[in-house]
Amino acid sequence: MQPRPLEEGDLEGCATLFAQVFSAPPWSEPWSIERALARLEHFHASPGFVGMLVSGERGEVAGFLLGNLEPYVEGQLFYLREMCVATHRQGQGVGSRLYHALARELASGDVRAVYLATGRAIPAADFYQGLGFRRSESMTFYAKGLKGE
Repeated sequence: MQPRPLEEGDLEGCATLFAQVFSAPPWSEPWSIERALARLEHFHASPGFVGMLVSGERGEVAGFLLGNLEPYVEGQLFYLREMCVATHRQGQGVGSRLYHALARELASGDVRAVYLATGRAIPAADFYQGLGFRRSESMTFYAKGLKGE
C-alpha cells in the first residue's frame, strides 16, 4: 500500500469513501456520494491542487488526502483540505504514510508550511499532533452560519 498521486479518475472512489467515513461518528455529517464528489472535484480543479492516494488489496481507495498550494509572502503554503482513511484501516499507518508522501512531494518545492483545520475533540486532532502539527497560538478559526440566524 504505497501512496501515489491522486488523479481525476480516482475522485469517484474517493467520494464514496469520504461519504462513508464522514457520515459516521464522530463527524456524523449527512454526506451523499454526489455532494462528496462535487467537493472533491472542486478542490481537484482548483489552482495548486496536490493529492495522494493509497489503494487496498482489491484496488479500492483505502485513504487519500488533498489540498492546494497557495502563494505566500515567501514561497508557498499548503492548505490540507481533506484527509480520509477507511474506518477499518485507521490506526494501521495509512494516514501517516499518506502525510509523509505528501511532505516529500511538497519538500521538492518552495513550500514553507502545511496548515489545516479540524475539530479539537475528535481523534483526528491527536493524529495530526502526532505528526508534529501544533495548535496555533497566534491564529484562530472563525465560522458564522448564514441560514436560520
